[in-house]
Amino acid sequence: MSATSTELTGVRLVPLTAHADDRGQFVEVFRDEWPLDLRPVQWNAVRSRAGVMRGVHVHVGHHDYLTVLAGTLVLGLHDLRPDSPTAGRSAMMRIDADDPLAVSIPPGVCHGFWFPVPSVHLYGVDRYWNLADELGCQYDDPALGLDWALDTTPSLSERDRVAPDYATMRTAYLAATAR
Repeated sequence: MSATSTELTGVRLVPLTAHADDRGQFVEVFRDEWPLDLRPVQWNAVRSRAGVMRGVHVHVGHHDYLTVLAGTLVLGLHDLRPDSPTAGRSAMMRIDADDPLAVSIPPGVCHGFWFPVPSVHLYGVDRYWNLADELGCQYDDPALGLDWALDTTPSLSERDRVAPDYATMRTAYLAATAR
């Protein structure tokens, strides 16, 4: 297995191999020996209806590692880390279950998930949940530079619906990482 870098420093793509036969398919999604700089301590499976938007969130201290098990995830990324060579840059990618791919997202890279079809994604984290490590902003804040190309108003959680703007999230992130 060889993880490849992306246009954002520290975000890694892991091509996954589907082994299919007439019964279905088998995909190995994570091995501790892969060179990813993270060791998940918790795995979560999330089912989303079509039209759901999750995020945009950023983590102060933990890495995320995710893949799509069924359906499609449109992933929006934005580098919030001031010392990163790619600070301020954004990227969009589409991850389909039919073309298995995993993504490793380091702390300081904002991420949001749009599900155009019913989907299931699996993600691992290298630290247990901590409210202080969870920051967010409005998914459509222009400062993120993310073009979601939505054809409908997304379904949001209450947390994401009342999330602050990008500038407020950025200020909170910088304060948390300065400690």
